[in-house]
Amino acid sequence: MQILAEGVSLRVEVEYRMGIHGGASKRLFDTLIAEGFVEQWLLPMNRFTYGVVRLTELGADFTMREYGIAINPSEWDVLVQKHNAEEHANHAFAILLFAYHARRRGWRVEVCPPVDNPLVEPDVLVEKGSDRIYVEVEVLRNPRKLRDGADNTWVRKWRNQRNFQGRVAVCTLTPKRMQGILRYLKLRYPGVATELTTLAKQPDSDLWLERWNWPNEFSMRGYR
Repeated sequence: MQILAEGVSLRVEVEYRMGIHGGASKRLFDTLIAEGFVEQWLLPMNRFTYGVVRLTELGADFTMREYGIAINPSEWDVLVQKHNAEEHANHAFAILLFAYHARRRGWRVEVCPPVDNPLVEPDVLVEKGSDRIYVEVEVLRNPRKLRDGADNTWVRKWRNQRNFQGRVAVCTLTPKRMQGILRYLKLRYPGVATELTTLAKQPDSDLWLERWNWPNEFSMRGYR
């Protein structure tokens, strides 16, 4: 419950941090749910189903009294309020999963961070040492097909992100999708990139699977 009080919403992250899995995890969460301390929603994603959990009002009151700690809003609730998570559940879940992998690698994480710039709405802020990076989590298969008048929403997003923080930063679902986006981004901007499939398979990897400067070999030869 102390982990949930931090705002963590993915059951798999709670299990990882507690070092429990399988039957032990099921018994714990079944008890917390039955006693009214925790609520859970199940999100089917590809071939798997993931649990999104949060403290109930009863659970929050108990945690504050028992442990004397503040209760942060759950990251899922933040995404519902600021990112329309109930309608775009796949995107919201990908943001939560990226947040989990970032924390697992020692990064401090803020979901839907406030910024003093009307042109950018970053999904996540991650910080570690001197690195402070606002990240876009990309889940669409063909995002460049989304248009807004004569300009392309997808194109503007990356230009605005680079202008805001001096580089682009993206997380995708798979290696293939990451490389597809990088074919566009490396031509134009410096940045960092990662994807959730490799982060899950290689828990000891760096958070950023690609880092590049600009200009680079791709921009100089006009690779597309």
